[in-house]
Amino acid sequence: MKRISILLAAVMMATVVMAQWTMEMYDQYTYADYTTYAPFNQSLESTDYDIDLLEAAVFYETNRQRALNGLSQLQFDYNLMVCAHNHSVDMVNLDFFSHTSPVEGKTSFTDRMRQVGYDRCWSAENIAYCAIESSYAETAKHLLNQWMNSSGHRANILNPRYTHIGCGTACYLDGGFVYVKATQNFMEKK
Repeated sequence: MKRISILLAAVMMATVVMAQWTMEMYDQYTYADYTTYAPFNQSLESTDYDIDLLEAAVFYETNRQRALNGLSQLQFDYNLMVCAHNHSVDMVNLDFFSHTSPVEGKTSFTDRMRQVGYDRCWSAENIAYCAIESSYAETAKHLLNQWMNSSGHRANILNPRYTHIGCGTACYLDGGFVYVKATQNFMEKK
């Protein structure tokens, strides 16, 4: 499944290009070898982004951190990814950075999880933002470095109870620089 989005940030527009990455590809790679897929090492252009590729890179770098800490790998979950992606897009389009959204019906993380069919489950959300780095993989590593250096975010990433994850991103231009807002949604599935 491929997604094409147009994200607005202030007056400037950044176009999201047709994805080189598909959801079916998550099972073909691991955190240890995903960068052998050459597009992960491509530079992020100032106006064109492959959001699916960036979200996959965040997924794999999250699992790298879990492996480094002796934990099992999280499984990709499409609904969690949609939830995370939509929150990142809302944060860009509405110019906010918070777990609390100004969008009616999506105010809380719990509201957003219900929208994708998950209710009363053990779950958590991380958010971060940064300037893009030299490649998709390097940008994902930068985001994970931020989260791992924050005790609450680190606790979510390294929680052994979680079994599934969805990562969402949205890029935007601000003052001539490209930034990304990212969301991770974690969940325990029994």
